[in-house]
Amino acid sequence: MKLIANITAALVAAALTFPVHAGPFDDPVQSTAPSPIVRPLEVRETHHGVEVVDPYRWLEDVQSAESQAFFRDQAAHTRALLDKLPGRTALLERIRSLSEFNTSITRVSLAGTRVFYLKAGPGLASPVLCMREGFSGAERVLLDPARFSEGNAKGAIDYFSVAPDGRHVAYGVSRGGSENAVLRVLDAGTGKDLPVVIDRTRFNPNIGWHPDGRQFFYARVPEEDAARKRYTNVRLYRHMLGRDVAQDEIVFASGVGGARDVPAQARPSIVIPAEGRHAYAVVRDGVRREIAVHMTDVHDLAAGKPRWTKIVAHDDGVTAIEAWRDDVFLLTHNGAPRYRVLGMKAGATVLAKARVVVPEGDAVIQSIALAQDALYLRSMVGGVDRLERVPIGLLGMKKPEFVKTPFDNHIAQLIAHPRRAGAVIRLQSWIEAPVVLEVDARSGDLKNTKLQPPPVADFSEMDEVRLYAPGHDGTKIPVTLVYRKTTMLTADNPLILMAYGSYGTSFLPTFDPARLAWLERGGIIAVAHVRGGGEYGESWHLAGRKGTKENTIRDFISAAEFISKYGFTSPKRIAIQGTSAGGIPTGGALVRRPELFAAVVPRVAVMDMLRFEFSANGPANVPEFGSIATREGFEALRVMSSYHQVKDGTPYPAVLLTTGMNDPRVDAWQPGKMAARLQAATTSGKPVLLRVENDAGHGIGTTRRQAEEELADIYSFLLWQFGHPDFQPPAPPPPPVVPAPATVPAAAVAVDPPKEAEK
Repeated sequence: MKLIANITAALVAAALTFPVHAGPFDDPVQSTAPSPIVRPLEVRETHHGVEVVDPYRWLEDVQSAESQAFFRDQAAHTRALLDKLPGRTALLERIRSLSEFNTSITRVSLAGTRVFYLKAGPGLASPVLCMREGFSGAERVLLDPARFSEGNAKGAIDYFSVAPDGRHVAYGVSRGGSENAVLRVLDAGTGKDLPVVIDRTRFNPNIGWHPDGRQFFYARVPEEDAARKRYTNVRLYRHMLGRDVAQDEIVFASGVGGARDVPAQARPSIVIPAEGRHAYAVVRDGVRREIAVHMTDVHDLAAGKPRWTKIVAHDDGVTAIEAWRDDVFLLTHNGAPRYRVLGMKAGATVLAKARVVVPEGDAVIQSIALAQDALYLRSMVGGVDRLERVPIGLLGMKKPEFVKTPFDNHIAQLIAHPRRAGAVIRLQSWIEAPVVLEVDARSGDLKNTKLQPPPVADFSEMDEVRLYAPGHDGTKIPVTLVYRKTTMLTADNPLILMAYGSYGTSFLPTFDPARLAWLERGGIIAVAHVRGGGEYGESWHLAGRKGTKENTIRDFISAAEFISKYGFTSPKRIAIQGTSAGGIPTGGALVRRPELFAAVVPRVAVMDMLRFEFSANGPANVPEFGSIATREGFEALRVMSSYHQVKDGTPYPAVLLTTGMNDPRVDAWQPGKMAARLQAATTSGKPVLLRVENDAGHGIGTTRRQAEEELADIYSFLLWQFGHPDFQPPAPPPPPVVPAPATVPAAAVAVDPPKEAEK
C-alpha cells in the first residue's frame, strides 16, 4: 500500500494515478412508485428534561400483525423496484462468476498433528469444517452444516473448538442467521457426533478444553424471555465426555467458587495452559474490550470445585492473556495507549508487581500469541498490520523483531502454541488474496502452506492508496482507496465510502473477489478509518466513544468532503455505507449533510440509539455507547441517534436500508423505524427502500447465494442512483392527456363576462 502523508503529495499521486476523462453517467430516472403508507403513532417521553418524540415505536413489536405487514410490504416494494433495474441480472451473474468458483479458507486451528479449518467454495451454500493430517495431508470434510437446514433456514457453523489432542471438535450450528446455536461434539476420526446436544449456546459459548481432551467448559445463556435479560447472567459449565449433559455443573458465575464482582453482562471463558497448576476465568463485560481475570487451581476446576481469586480487574486495561507453565503474559493499554505486554508468575495476585516484557512502541499491539521460541505480536500502524516477535529468553530485554511479509496486509489470524516453534499467519489485503504462511522459528522466513488455493479473480489491475483527510479539529483521518489502475480522476467516478468506528475495532482489509464487479466498472471503494476504531490505539478509540462520538460522525463527513474536493468523485456520485455500529457515522452523516451524498446504505445498522439498550443486545453495549439513565449518557446517545434527527421537508438522498428478521444483534425494527421516518420526511423524490431478508440475521450464517444477491442489489441501487445508463428503470409514462370536448358544456358558459381586473 502506498502511504501518502499530506494533501500535496496526495494530489501528486492522484494526478499520476487518475488521468482525467468524462464518465458515461447522467441524472438517474427516479421511480414514481410510492412507498407503502406507514401510519405514525407518536409516543412522547421526557428524559432529563428533554421531550423525545418517537412516531414509529409501534414497529418495535416485530411480532404484531401490523409490524409484520410493514416489513412484508416494504420487502415487496423494494423487490419490485430493484428487480426491474435492467443491469441487475447481468451484474448478479458477474458477481456469481467471481464468488462461486473461489475457495476461501478461514478459522485455521492446529491441534496435535492435525489442521482444522472452515472452507467455503464451489457447490457449498455455507462453509464446511475440514481437517488434514498436517498441511500437506489429504482433506477430509468433517461437517457440512447443510444437514441441519430446514426449508429456507439454512444451517451454518457459528463456532468450533478443537480438543488439544485433535480427537474431538465441539461446534455450534444455527439456522437462518439466528446465531441461536446448539452445541454438539464430533469425533474427528470418524466424523460422527457424540450424544452431546446443548442448547442456549448462542453467539460464541467460549469453549475451553481441558488439556486432557476429555472435558471442556462452555458458556450458556439463561432461560429468559424478557429481551433485556436474555443475555444476562451467563454461566460457565463443565462437561465431561461420556457423561449426560444434565449432570454438567456450573463452575463460574457470580458467587460460584467465591467469584465476585461479576457484571450482569459478563461473557466468561476458561483458559487452561497445556502445562501448569493454574486455570483462568477470563471475563468480558458486554462489548467492553478490557477483561477481568480470575484464577483457580487446575485440579479443583477439573473436579468441578474451583476456588476463584481475582487477579485482574476490568479497569486494569488488560485485553488479552497468554499463559504457559509458570508464566502469564497480559496485553494492556493502561499507561500505554498503543499497548504493552506485562509478565507475571503464575499464582501471583498483584498485577502492580508485573514487569514490562514488551514496552509500548510506535505500533499498536493488537494481539499476542505464545510459541516455544518467541512471543509473537500482531501490531498495527494506522490500519496496516505487521508481524513482530520477541525471543522468549529476551523478553524485557530486547525490542520486537520485524518479520517481513510478502505485502502490506491484514493479519487475519495469528496462531502459535507453546509446544510448537514458530507461528502460522493468515494474510490478506484489499487486493491480495489470502494466504496461509508458516513462520520459520530460526530464520524468520515465511513458507506458503498451500492450504489456501489461489484465487480465480484477477486483481492484478487493481491498486490501493492511503491518504489523510483533515478532520474538523485538525486530526488527520486515514482514508484507504481501492481502485482500478486505469481509473481516471473525474467527478463521475462511482465511489462507495465506508466506516465503522466503534469498540476500538479497526476497519481492516478483506479480500472479496465479488468486489471486482464494482472495481472493473471504474468504481472506487474507500474506507474512512474514523475515531472510535483502534487504528491508533486506545486513545483513537476513546476519541470516538460515548460523549466523543460526534468525532466519529464528523470524521466520516470530513473524509467525504476531502474525496470530493480533490476530484476523486463528486457528491452526485458518492455513496456512504455502514454496517452494524457503522450505522452511527453513516446515519449521522445522512442527517447532518444530506447534500453531500447521492445514496446511503446502512446495512443491519443501529439507527435509534435512544432505544437500543431496550433490545436484547442493548445492555451489553452500554459500556461503549452509554445509557439514557444518566444525563451524560442520554446526551451522547442523542448525538448518535440519526432516527431522532430526521427533519420533515428535507431533500434526503436515496437510501437503501437492509435488515435480517432473525438478527440477534441489531433488531429489525432499527432499520425499519428509520425507513418509515425517512419515507415520511424526504422531499427529494428519491427512493427510501428497506431490503428485508426473512431467513437471515446480522451476517453470521448468511449463505453464499444470499450474500451475492445482497451485493447485486446494493451495487445496482447505487449505479441506478449514480445515473449509470445500464441501470435506469423504464421512464415513468407521461401524465395522461384528457382530450377537449367537442363543444363547451353549458355549465361552463358564463352568463355575464368577467370584469377587467382592476389595476
